[in-house]
Amino acid sequence: MRKLITIILFSFISFGLYSQEYVWSVYNVKVDRVNAGQVVTAMDNYLSQPGNLVDGVTVSLFEIMFASDDNEATHVIAFTGDPDAMNAMYSAGQNDQWQVMMNTFDQLTESKGSAAGRSIYTFNVDAEGPIHHILQLKVDEPSKYAPAFKKMWTTVKPDNRLTLGQFVSGRADGVSHYILISNDDFKDLVTQREWNAKERAAWQTYRKERGDTEVISTMTRALVKQWK
Repeated sequence: MRKLITIILFSFISFGLYSQEYVWSVYNVKVDRVNAGQVVTAMDNYLSQPGNLVDGVTVSLFEIMFASDDNEATHVIAFTGDPDAMNAMYSAGQNDQWQVMMNTFDQLTESKGSAAGRSIYTFNVDAEGPIHHILQLKVDEPSKYAPAFKKMWTTVKPDNRLTLGQFVSGRADGVSHYILISNDDFKDLVTQREWNAKERAAWQTYRKERGDTEVISTMTRALVKQWK
């Protein structure tokens, strides 16, 4: 299997897009199981202090549940928000509390890659689940793929949150886009949806209209803790 940076890097009655799409960055790290709790504590000590978390930015720590054998990371640290908030975060200075957290990371973690990108369409935001299944895609014709995706999932309303997004930096081996599907639990992750005739027809139309697409890799991550 081709070497990839592990990323991360879908209503019922309520259905729609985010009021505003978002940008994101992720950092993949390897942590020994025995030290995972110390990493959570270090992040909590910093991010829980007033002023250390930029308004409008959400920080999430995920543990990788399933991935290919070439993945070396055990956890993903994800930052999400609107472009202005994310820009403010990256422009902010680094205080002593930041240095304490980073010293802990230097001692307990190994960096295994990073990436940044943006969402394009997000459906059913109110049905966010703690488990994220992510498909990394090679999309040959983005101008066809995005509108076909939007048409498909406007017709077939997803059960959970569903996002189509694009990598801007940190991608590998031809990966250009991703699909993120949230799930409530393991059963939700592995249970196949039952399609009716209308939904099957919409799926066939989607496959014809989206252009050539290849799934390069998949991975699944579970939320450990979130700060916002």
